[in-house]
Amino acid sequence: MFRRWWFLKAAGPAPTSEHHPSRREIREHNALVLGEWEALRDRLRDLAAERVTTAGAVFRAAELQLPTEESAARRAYQWALEAYEAAGRLLDAAEHRDTDLPDLAAAVVLAEQAVERLAAAHLLHAGQRPGPLVVRCYYNPLHGPAESAAEAPKNRKTRQRAHTTVREAAADRRPACRSCRTAILAGQTPDVLPALLPAKAAPGRKGPVLVPYFAVPRQWSPWSTTACGAYDPATPALVLRGDYRKRKPS
Repeated sequence: MFRRWWFLKAAGPAPTSEHHPSRREIREHNALVLGEWEALRDRLRDLAAERVTTAGAVFRAAELQLPTEESAARRAYQWALEAYEAAGRLLDAAEHRDTDLPDLAAAVVLAEQAVERLAAAHLLHAGQRPGPLVVRCYYNPLHGPAESAAEAPKNRKTRQRAHTTVREAAADRRPACRSCRTAILAGQTPDVLPALLPAKAAPGRKGPVLVPYFAVPRQWSPWSTTACGAYDPATPALVLRGDYRKRKPS
């Protein structure tokens, strides 16, 4: 969905001692950043609406009536319902002036996880054991599932000779989908999910700037350390309480 060059195009050069952007350059740069951000937000809002609608159809077709004694299935089903409701709340707030790309990404994540957990509830109801939720790509939780590193050699001598390169270590640092992992191994920037950082939070800048979503300080975004809620099972409750919206500097 996103292009690897957005941060190069939208960030622009920071002021230096040799060059101070003119007011016209600053206006043009700010318009470029906001234009790129609005285009990405429109696309992501459409994606979130599609995922929430799909989840709603799945819930209507696979509703469960669980007896009290099926506690595990009931917990999974309740979590799925709350995740679906939370995804809808985030989507409803899409036009709010403080809604950023990670908020809409979280709506997608929650809608998809709601369907996953609903399937788990059905398996538990049938007496089967469901697998864990899909581990999502840290760099962009809208990507495919994270890909594990290649299995370490089992032969002791071979394992002793194995050497992890700097790029391999970087690729293994965070869960990454195949595309992002391949980019890191090639020394490239992965296709990260951007967020809009206000001017006051970007030292040396005269306007807002697009940054990787995980670069936004956690006091301004609950999504920066949880892959837009993908790594935190308490996310549905957080959204339903309204605690996900944190005040950023204007």
